[in-house]
Amino acid sequence: MKASRLKPAVEDGGSVRVRRAATTDCGQLIDLIRAHARYEDSSATLTSETLSGLLSAADPPIEILVASCDDRVLGYAAMTYDFSLWRAHLWAHLDCLFVTENSRGMAVGRKLFDSALLRADEKGADRLEWQTPAWNDGAVRFYRRLDVLECPKLRFAKELAGSAGALVREVP
Repeated sequence: MKASRLKPAVEDGGSVRVRRAATTDCGQLIDLIRAHARYEDSSATLTSETLSGLLSAADPPIEILVASCDDRVLGYAAMTYDFSLWRAHLWAHLDCLFVTENSRGMAVGRKLFDSALLRADEKGADRLEWQTPAWNDGAVRFYRRLDVLECPKLRFAKELAGSAGALVREVP
């Protein structure tokens, strides 16, 4: 779709608000999650039912924030928390930050990022970490403008699907 045909993110002086995602956001949020996965040349297997369960859980494993204007969700940020043995402190992992194409360049991403920082600080985290694909020049430029540390590392993953037990012969 050409940029000139995109509907503006914020119309008629509407204001963008960042808040915790609610179950009523599921339809728009699942669409954004899938769009984010496609943007990174991947796919999302998350279902609306699972997302709804995460959003309504008493102690969910992930925290999701949305940026909205009126009834439209313009972007989202998803965070998890972990413990650093080296620093002996809780830290936050910004797993996802995604803004719709027609909402980029309108400070929506910055509002989500700042809200994620605030939320992580409120939870007692001493650090926020995230990653972005090296080819995502727009995201790299966005993050570099935020006065952050750039920590080059390789990221590895291994799908488990119950196969890890076959690899471990003995547990001390």
